[in-house]
Amino acid sequence: MVLGALAVGVGVGFGWGVMRWGSAGHGPEEGRGSGPTGAAEGAARVGPEETRAGGASRCASTGVAVELTGDIEEDAVLSCDRVYLLRYAVRVRPGATLTIEPGTTLLGDAATRGTLVVQPGGRLLAEGRPDAPIVFTSSEPLAQRRPGDWGGVLVLGRAPINLRDHRGEPRAGQVEGISEGGEYGGDDPDDDSGVIRYVRIEYSGVELAPNNEINGLTLAGVGRGTRLDHVQVRHTADDCFELFGGTVSGSHLLCDDPGDDGFDWDLGYRGELSQLVVRMRRDRGQHGVEGDNDPPGDGAEPRSAPTLRDVTLCAEGPPEGRGRHGLLLRRGTDVRVERALVFGFDASIEVRDASTSFEVVESIVGEPVVAEGAAREEEVRARVLGPAQGNGTELPPGLGCGREGIEGMIPVRAPEGGGAGAFRSREERWDVPWAVWSSGAG
Repeated sequence: MVLGALAVGVGVGFGWGVMRWGSAGHGPEEGRGSGPTGAAEGAARVGPEETRAGGASRCASTGVAVELTGDIEEDAVLSCDRVYLLRYAVRVRPGATLTIEPGTTLLGDAATRGTLVVQPGGRLLAEGRPDAPIVFTSSEPLAQRRPGDWGGVLVLGRAPINLRDHRGEPRAGQVEGISEGGEYGGDDPDDDSGVIRYVRIEYSGVELAPNNEINGLTLAGVGRGTRLDHVQVRHTADDCFELFGGTVSGSHLLCDDPGDDGFDWDLGYRGELSQLVVRMRRDRGQHGVEGDNDPPGDGAEPRSAPTLRDVTLCAEGPPEGRGRHGLLLRRGTDVRVERALVFGFDASIEVRDASTSFEVVESIVGEPVVAEGAAREEEVRARVLGPAQGNGTELPPGLGCGREGIEGMIPVRAPEGGGAGAFRSREERWDVPWAVWSSGAG
């Protein structure tokens, strides 16, 4: 980052002042100090030194904002006693680690499409706590926040993807809309891009071009050395979670009000995802899950073959004939789905293309299981409802998506045998207190 002069003022669209922070790993003089436990040794600290104990009690949600822009080329720590403003593309360069303290708030600047990009070889240590989540949100005033206000969070790694050049040789991918530093992919399935835990990402998905928005959390070529759990993406203009190849696994992932899909994978993604929740609004969103292998569907290797366990996918209100599917599987992907609870869509499952394979077991899939007249309708219904799969279509009583919280998506009590879905009962709430469920801003 380029070190700018200290500039404190208002008029940046959200009522906070701005302090610019620069590169070479150094912030303003008052910002130097030792990082928190777990931060990279020698990392620069951005924000004043801690003056009182209490962790989250000293964290700021208002006040002077530290402006972040450009490249992070050395280890740095964002302390939670400041608010941070992401302007333009903020890139964590190879060899650098960005550590974000629990309870820290980062604002994405709408005017410059603020976006955080972790490049291959860079690391993000964003490890919040249940009582002090890390929050990426819009720089707009609370009542004016909308999906697409800013960019999002992109983590790019060196794990395998299935793109090939004209000679059939592996080639790197390129994130659309990122003009510099958007390459990803490699040959290391154990690649480690850091830690993302107890994090919320809100109002992201700025439009880069017609029908091309940034996702809430993009994981491109990210390896299984990366830790990913307890992440919520809400009110985004595109997908909540998109995985371009890679081997990263994740758990306890929440998607509320996506503009497109809840979870989307392609280019050879081969991880395991568990405890997944997608809630679709009546007038927004497309599919709970959209899975592909490669755009032509010609069997590129490695083939997408994730496993999904303990999944709740719901769409608000009765189906409206917009072609919304709980699970849309196509273009040669393979997938295994265990203990899913799917309801409220035009069809729970849609499978396209002869090269696509799937297995759904121990799940409850609401009717219609598959759309009438779909290309593989009879096969999908027979495979899903065959006696060996242990699936059913009878939903637990009282389920619904349209409530302010998510109680309507959770069975009142755990059924015998454990049941399906991300939550077994309303007594099992692993989303409390770090996640937020609402019908609008907030």
